[in-house]
Order: sequence, then structure tokens, then C-alpha cells
Amino acid sequence: MDNTLSINLTSTLDAERLQNTRVQANVRIVFVGAFFLLHLLLGHILSTGAEYENFRGKETAFFAYLGVSGLLWIASHRSQKFTTISSFGIPFVDIPFIFFILDLWTQNLNHGTLLLVGTLCLSFMLFLMHLSSYYFSWLHNLLSTFMAILATVVLQFQTNVHRDTIIVSTLLLFCMSVAVHYKNVRFQRLVKKLFHEQKRREKMSRYFSPSVAELLQRGSDLQVEGKEMDVTVLFADIRNFTQMSETMTGPELVKLLNTVHERFVSCIFSSNGTLDKYIGDGVMAYFGAPVVDPLHADKAVECASKMRAAIESLNKERALLGLPDIAIGIGIHSGLAIVGDVGAEFRREFTVIGDTVNTASRIESLTKKHNVDFLASETVRERMKDSQKLKFISEDSIRGKLGIMRTYTFS
Repeated sequence: MDNTLSINLTSTLDAERLQNTRVQANVRIVFVGAFFLLHLLLGHILSTGAEYENFRGKETAFFAYLGVSGLLWIASHRSQKFTTISSFGIPFVDIPFIFFILDLWTQNLNHGTLLLVGTLCLSFMLFLMHLSSYYFSWLHNLLSTFMAILATVVLQFQTNVHRDTIIVSTLLLFCMSVAVHYKNVRFQRLVKKLFHEQKRREKMSRYFSPSVAELLQRGSDLQVEGKEMDVTVLFADIRNFTQMSETMTGPELVKLLNTVHERFVSCIFSSNGTLDKYIGDGVMAYFGAPVVDPLHADKAVECASKMRAAIESLNKERALLGLPDIAIGIGIHSGLAIVGDVGAEFRREFTVIGDTVNTASRIESLTKKHNVDFLASETVRERMKDSQKLKFISEDSIRGKLGIMRTYTFS
């Protein structure tokens, strides 16, 4: 399960990185185009004097930056491979071009305003490092940090910024890198936690009734290690399914199974039971676990009664379509069983195991012998609050068990 979770997490983050790369490619080309137009507007169209002199002479750099941004945009929308390559646009395109444009800007500034360039450079680099965090990658963060510190230090040296300011800027960029890395780690932990929670919820919604799932969500996690509990186990399947399947196509067979299983599971959940597994044309369920329920035997009998009614309703629908009736067999047995996660480390299922399960399955097979759709053992009747719902059918020998077992059906 952990391996599957890791794969799902990796694929989710990869998909998010690809999406963010495309978004940033869109943003890059829009912003570079906007700054290019602003440069042309202030440097040439609205130029009225020397105060606009700084906005001239960088057209080639802007045009090249815009052209490369266009290529990155095309690459990010072409394929996953090109998108991955274009994700390194921040350290190898944005930071170098912004450095080059600011470097050109310093050539027209006097010494008193050079500090402004250093401040702008630091601001741009912090912004770009923040953008690099959306790749959730230490490599992107490391490359962006290295290029940002290099560009800032070189530009500040060229503009004769005080040495203390250079040290503070470098430290600030380094702290930003640490903060970005910490955010990425926290984000991935959060996503992993959400994946765990989602898997847990999916597992509960698949096997447990809504009321039981709600209790488990409000309480502790599922019992991982085996725990002995008093439960009632139910087996139900379709009679003569093999013969029926010989006259049906594959899609018809799947549709029938889905229809019957849907009604079975609805009955199980409405009686606060737990779906253990699908077994071909049948299902296995249990009552009284993982949440203790002193009325688990009554709930199992109630579920069997609902299953019978559900199949009778289905047969009425099938009769209108000219289809044959479906017959079912249901067997239940109460007793102690081991409840918990069972299986290999990478594939476990929450289930019940033990003699109670085996006996319930064999009681279900006796329904054919007695030509009834439901049989319960003596232990079920003993645990029921209203045992008058059952009537005695026969005394049977159960394969693998010593002695005779009394079986009951609906009264």
C-alpha cells in the first residue's frame, strides 16, 4: 500500500509540475510582452526628455527575452518531455535575462541611483525563487537559488553596492531558498497525509455501512492486528449461476452480477453490516465488527430478509422483460472470529477469518438441500433478541465439524 501511495503521490506531483510549467509559460510571455511594451512606450512614444533615457537601448534584450519566452511557451504545450525541459526556464532563462536587462540599465544611471538597480535585482530574484517553489522540486530550488545569488552578487558588485548590503542580500536569498524547500517538504507531507486519509475513506466507504464508517472516522483507526470478536457472518449467492451464465453473453453476465451485488450491498449497509468481499456470484459480509454490536445476529437476519425482498423486487422487473427469475441462497452463522488486516504488506484487506466463516459458508450450501433461500445456525438463534423470527428446519452434519448442527429459516 505504501508503494502504491508513493507512486500515486509522485504522479500527482508530476502532473501538478507540468500544469504549473504551462501556467508559468503563459504568465512569462504575457509579463515579458507587457514590460517590452512598457519599455517602448516610456522610451520612445512618451519620451520627452532625459528622464526617459533609461528606457532606451534595451530593445534587443527584450526582443530576445520575448522570443525565448515564446519558444518556452511552445515547448510547454507540445509534450511532457518538452514541458519538463521548459520547467528549467526560471534558473536558465528568466534570471539571466533579467540580470542582463538590469545590467544594461546600470550603464545609463548615475552613481546615486545605482542602489535602485540592486534593490530591483534582489526583488526580482526573490520573486523568481518564489515561482520556482511551484515545481515542488529541490533541484529547481537549488538551481534557482544558485543563479539568483550569482546574478545579484555580480550586479551589486558592478553597481558598487556596499559590501554589507551584498552579504545581507545573499543571506536573504539563502533564507528564501530554505523557506521554499521547507514549504515543499511540508506540502508533500500534507499531500501524502491526504492520500492516506483518502485511501482510508475509500476503504471504509467500500466495505462499511455509512453509520459504521462515520463512527470509525470519529474514532481510532481500523484494528490492524488481528482481534477476536463475536460476529455473525453472512454468505449469499445466486443459485444455478453456472447454468445461467452458459446462456448469457459477457456484458449480460456482468450487468446481472452488478445488479445483484448492488442490491446485496445496499441491504448489508442498511443493516449496519460490513462487506468483506465479492466471491464470484456471491458476497460475504459480517456484523458486529469492527464496531461492537450486541445485536449483530438480529442485524444479519434482518439483512437476509432485506436481500430476499430485494431479489423478489428484481424478479418482478425481470418478468416484465421476459427474463427468468433469480434464486438466491443465504447462510449465516455466529461465533468468534479474528478481525483485522490480513495479507501481504503491499496488499492487505480488512477481513474476518476462522471457523465461524467456514461454517457460515457451508450453511449457505445447505439451502439447496432443504430448498430454502435462507438458513441460520443455532448460535445465531441463541444470540437473537427476537428468536421467534426463526423456525427449525433440520439437524445437519456440517463438513469439517463434529456433531449435528440445528438449522433454522424464516418463520
